Amino acid sequence: MKNTVLFASLLAACAMVLGSCSEEDEARFAVFSDFNYRVVMPDGAEVASPDWAPLLPGCYPDPSIVRVGGDYYLVNSSFAFFPGVPIWHSNDLREWERLGYVLNRREQLDLPDSLRISGGIYAPDISYNPANETFYVITTLVDNGGTFYVTSKDPKSGRWSDPVWLPEVGGIDPSILFDTDGKAYIVNNDRAPGEPLYEGHCSIRLHDFDWRTGKVVGEETVLVDGGVDISKKPGWIEGPHLYHVGDKYYLMCAEGGTEFNHSEVLFESTDPKGPYKPCRINPILTQRSLDPSRPDPVSCTGHADLVEDQEGNWWAVFLGVRPYDSAGNDIMGRETFIHPVSWRGGQPVITDADEVLVGRAQREFESSLWADGKLSPYAFFIRNPQGDFYGVNEDGTLNLKASEIALRDRKSPSAIGIWATENSFDLGVTLDDFTPESTSDIAGLLLYQDDECNVVFGKTLNSYGDAVARVVARSKNGYHVEFEEKLSDSSAPLRLQIRADGEGHYSFRFAEGDGEYRDMPQTVDASILSKLTACNFTGTMIGLYASSAEI
Repeated sequence: MKNTVLFASLLAACAMVLGSCSEEDEARFAVFSDFNYRVVMPDGAEVASPDWAPLLPGCYPDPSIVRVGGDYYLVNSSFAFFPGVPIWHSNDLREWERLGYVLNRREQLDLPDSLRISGGIYAPDISYNPANETFYVITTLVDNGGTFYVTSKDPKSGRWSDPVWLPEVGGIDPSILFDTDGKAYIVNNDRAPGEPLYEGHCSIRLHDFDWRTGKVVGEETVLVDGGVDISKKPGWIEGPHLYHVGDKYYLMCAEGGTEFNHSEVLFESTDPKGPYKPCRINPILTQRSLDPSRPDPVSCTGHADLVEDQEGNWWAVFLGVRPYDSAGNDIMGRETFIHPVSWRGGQPVITDADEVLVGRAQREFESSLWADGKLSPYAFFIRNPQGDFYGVNEDGTLNLKASEIALRDRKSPSAIGIWATENSFDLGVTLDDFTPESTSDIAGLLLYQDDECNVVFGKTLNSYGDAVARVVARSKNGYHVEFEEKLSDSSAPLRLQIRADGEGHYSFRFAEGDGEYRDMPQTVDASILSKLTACNFTGTMIGLYASSAEI
């Protein structure tokens, strides 16, 4: 896909050319080529129709969508990764072009050291104000600032404003309704209106938004306390979106938390400020009552947004998870799905009760991390990148500085990645040049869930000073596994491959120069990187890593 967001400023700041480095510095660079991420459909596998496959495979949760004329724009959460808020464009709701990121400058997005991976950017909402012909993206920077919005006249340009902070809007998951009368409202999740009655007791609130001054005005209004039926102690009402359809206002929210009890519920009113009552049919989307061992399941569905197409049909985009086992372990995290919406008894419904959603791979495809002298529009970093640590060379290789930041340091290591998009994939790269000087130096492939849960497969030294291919796998509860194979020619290019078999195992192999591949002696259980193990909101970042610190 064409990258319409320029990474020029970031590349200029980060570009490194080997020829400009001293002899001492050269040893601290890893040179890579032929990075390839490949998804292959298993023999006999059924290719899913667009209605059943994920619309955006990979960790693209909390979708928000808007249509302006014949153009659809969609955004997702990005948490503690930079750049922030992936943005997509479509003309038909089927084929989506990646436009890059909304928050693509450091002054827009500050992700400091120690920020947890599941902090950062939560649930951005994209909306359009016809009165000033401006797009708005509002979101929450969790653990470092709160609610803000940015604006753009043209999302395809990649240019968005600096943040405008709204300290009056607490909690998370804000969204904006620009109403037909020129007024605007922000709805958001927040704490319970009084003393919490149970764990997960939250509320949905509304603020008047003066878009002319860019400020919140007046007093906030509590629209929902607890959920559809507070006597049943519904947990974690969040992700609100407000719609004005005909003579009614519909407030749609996620309820039940983001795991297996996730659902989408609906309230209605004749006034934007309520009172709101639950609609007759609730929930309007969930998979929580279904057998977890069903074939090709989609679990944890919720956090939806609605859009009307040009023909008057309604659609819902929402998050879901495609686990690879009945326990709910996954590789991709929460993905974006799409489903037609039906209107019944005066309300929208996304799925029938007990309707089974099926998640399958759509097609075979290949992807790289960089091409044509620049990073892929899908590429991202862990927190704010540490200055000039990488560069794409004229010969098509990429060099990565082996920084002194280890993955466990909760900073921004020397790593670049994209999201894994299937439970089964092949990942490979050639390490053309890297000279480790100690057992702390390593460069190669990375599988990353967070600072504690990650796998590195690369070139390093053993305690005897021999060059080896080593796998280092770490996870929660003290899990730490290492295994290695000695290299026969430490100066030869090293080809590295990781395979995910679709059943929860990672295997590893390597080849020296033009030699045959050799299998590493062990596999790694993919569950150590599952969001269930890590207790995170993200999927698996796959990419490159180089470090001169202990992993």
